[in-house]
This record gives sequence, structure tokens and C-alpha cells, in this order.
Amino acid sequence: MDTSFIAVGLLNALTPYNMFFIVLGTAIGIVVGALPGLSATMALALLLPITFGLPPETGLSMLAALYLSAMYGGSVAAIILRTPGTPAAAATVLDGFPMGARGEAGRALGISLSASLVGGLMSGVALLTIAPFLGRLVLMFGPVELFAIAVLGITMIGTLSKGSPIKGLFSGALGLLLAMVGMDSTTGSARFTFENINLYSGISYTVALIGMFSLPQAIALAEQAGTAPPPANKLGDRVLPSLREFTKLIPNIFRSGIIGIVTGIIPGSGGETASWFAYNEAKRWAKDKSQFGKGDPAGIASAESANNAVVGGALVPTIALGIPGSSTTAVLLGGLMVHGILPGPTLLTEHGEITYTLIWAVILANIPLFLIGLGLTRVCILVTRIPKIVVAASIAVLGIVGSLAINNNMFDVWLMLGFGLLGYIFERASIPTAPMVIGLVLGMLLDSSLAQSLLIGYDSWNVFLTSPIAVTLLVIAAFSILQATPLFRWLRRKPVKAA
Repeated sequence: MDTSFIAVGLLNALTPYNMFFIVLGTAIGIVVGALPGLSATMALALLLPITFGLPPETGLSMLAALYLSAMYGGSVAAIILRTPGTPAAAATVLDGFPMGARGEAGRALGISLSASLVGGLMSGVALLTIAPFLGRLVLMFGPVELFAIAVLGITMIGTLSKGSPIKGLFSGALGLLLAMVGMDSTTGSARFTFENINLYSGISYTVALIGMFSLPQAIALAEQAGTAPPPANKLGDRVLPSLREFTKLIPNIFRSGIIGIVTGIIPGSGGETASWFAYNEAKRWAKDKSQFGKGDPAGIASAESANNAVVGGALVPTIALGIPGSSTTAVLLGGLMVHGILPGPTLLTEHGEITYTLIWAVILANIPLFLIGLGLTRVCILVTRIPKIVVAASIAVLGIVGSLAINNNMFDVWLMLGFGLLGYIFERASIPTAPMVIGLVLGMLLDSSLAQSLLIGYDSWNVFLTSPIAVTLLVIAAFSILQATPLFRWLRRKPVKAA
């Protein structure tokens, strides 16, 4: 590691010119993240042409700041409107919206902002200090290891199944089935497309998330239009968590940040995977699991710390090896090549000044993220005072516009409405939607990695026993399944002392 590049990168990032664009990128990212259907990837792709006329370190710093802040922005709509602004904010809905519904929207947004700040700083520090070393880990993860990760993620369905485990398994199985829609990644044959060309590329889980979370909430608000409005936070109330509450959340935030960094390093995963992993672990380690899904601060903190920590993790393989860790970092790679910089292992040496300016931008962007987010939080609280019928109509309009904006295809709007109806039926039948989201997110990864692994092993399942990493992850998955069984709970039950 060349310390001279680190110092030069910091001085470059701190120049007024570069800081202006870092702040601008942060503000745009928060707004984009808060609007349902608009992802960080879409915003980066739209702003990429603007960076053509800027110096490379300035344009890339603005894009990196936008990427980081959009991850937090998704929690704003998730908490206020029960509509995740980005797919990574889907896990935030589970506890963020119930807390906001009982009049603590400001507190929920404050916890989200604080956890995002810590997660973002952790990812930036990890990117700065250990990127050259962590980049080597990427080479150890192939299809076999990715399959084991997907299996481990699928085991979260049991943890996230509230009430009846049968309903949770049904929801998860339906999500996995829907993830199979589209072209087979190995054979190229169409599956469950019903000869509809719009389904050949599969079901966009962003469209599915907008429908499942936003429309049922819009219908519920319309049904409650004549009732009294819920209590709303006043602008004078505390927004940031107290020192005692924040100290209590610190272990959870740090654990979730590490999960986000590690998940981000693995190509093919993303903020949505990391947030569900972190949420599952927060619930596993909690003393009182019954409060999760009812407005537990730990649920918000875990999801938001993880999805912001993913930013630094995803940039590790991007910077160290030239391998995009996510679709968003793939756009950043495009930005590098536009400026004549070829990504690869030489990025930290031949273009060290630009690269370390980008890394410092990820760290410094957390400062305007916190300040802008704090000001925006107080304004967002006013949404709770708007009449319910107006909020319901706004959610429906945002959902339609967001779905249409993804591919500029009306079919996505009808698909979103279909998922909205399905989500409403699920709520009426008390079927959890979280397992279905897990199935949608991990289904394609599970399918493609399984097919590739069997090709590598010549159709032999023994291929999964040849990788120590895969064996370890599969053992953890098996233990996670056993932990959810009645037999395991009976064995852990303490014997009742005789009277």
C-alpha cells in the first residue's frame, strides 16, 4: 500500500471543487433512493454522461457519493410510506414502518441514519485499508461457493416466518418458483413465460417489491380514510437515538456492517442480500425475538448498517481486480473506462491518485449524508400529518411511475399491480411476504450457480464437497434449519424443577 497515494487522494477529495460534487452526489442519491423504483444503478447510468466533462477523480467521486447515499435514501419511503425506495430497503420495512405507524417515524429515521453512517464509515475504512488484501478473496468464490451462500440465505425463510411455519414455507416456495420465470441461464430455454416476450428476461424483483409493499399499504390507508390520523412526531422531538439506545445498538450495527462488507465483496450479491442476512442475524442474537416485525430498533439498525456497508465491499473487487461486485459498480467501471482508465489489478498503482480520491470520497460522503439526512428527516415527519387518502393516492402514483421508469414498459406496471393484489391477499390471509422476497432475491442465484456447479462436477453432487468454503456454509445452513425445528427447541428447553 502506497501511503503517498493515500495522502494525495485525501487532499484531492478535500478540495472545494471536489467536495461540492461529493455533496451534490449525496443529495441526488438521497432523493433518488427515496423515490420507489429509482435505484442507484439507474441514477448512476443517467448521470454518467455528465461526468464526461469533469476530471476523472471529480466525476467518479460524485458517482460514489450518490451510490452510498441512495442506499440510505431507500429507508425514507420504507419507514414513512411502507414502500422501499430501493430493493435493499425491503428489510427495513418490517420494523421501520410499524415504528413509524405508532408515531415514532422520526426516531425510526434517526436510527436508520445513525446505522447508515456507521455502516458507511466501516465500508470506507475497509476499502481504504484492506482492499488489496480482500480482493484476493473474490478469486476463491466460484459457482460452488455461490450455491452454498444461496442455500444459507434460503434457510432464513424459517426465521422470517411469523406465525405459521407452513405459511412461511409456502411464501418462500412461491418466491423461488417466480424467480424461475424467464430464460434458463444454462440452456437458454424459456420457462413459465407463457409465450409472453416481456417475461423472457424474468420478473424484476424491484417491480415485485413495489407491488407487494406499496399497494397493500395504499389500499389499507384508503380503507382507513375516515378514521382519526395516527399520532405524528413533532419537529421538536428527538430524532437521533439517545446515547444509551445507540450504545445498546452498537454491537448489532457493527455485526451487520461486517456482514455487509463481506457480502458486498462476493460478486453477484448486493445490498438486498446483505440486509436480509443482517436482519436474520439480528433476530437470531436478540433476547426477545417477539418484537421483530413490530417496530424493533434492532431490525432497522441491522438492515441499514448492512446495506450501506455493501458499498465499500462491492468496490473492493472493483478496485482491486477490476471485477464489478454489483450492477452499480459495473456502471462505475464504465465511468473509469470512459476516462481512459482500464480497470484491473494495476488500478491502485498506475492510477493510484484517482483511485484513492474515489475511496476517500466514499468515506467523506458520510458527512453530508448525515447532515442532509438529518434535515430531511424533520421534513419527512410532516408526511404523517397528511390525510390518509392523499397519502394512499401518492403511494399508488409513485408505484406506477416507479414501475414504468425501470424499463419504460407498461407491462411492468401491470405486473406491479398483480403483485400488489397478491400482497394484499397475503396480508388478509396472514401470510408473511418476507420469505417470498427472499425466494425472489436468491432464486436466480441458486438456479444459475447450481447449474454451473453441476457442469463443473460433470453432474456429480460431490462437487459441493470439494470446496472447504462451500462445506462450511452448507453445515451452517443445516444447523440453521435444525435450530428452527421443534426437536431442537425441545432439547434446549430447561428442565422444570420439582416443587
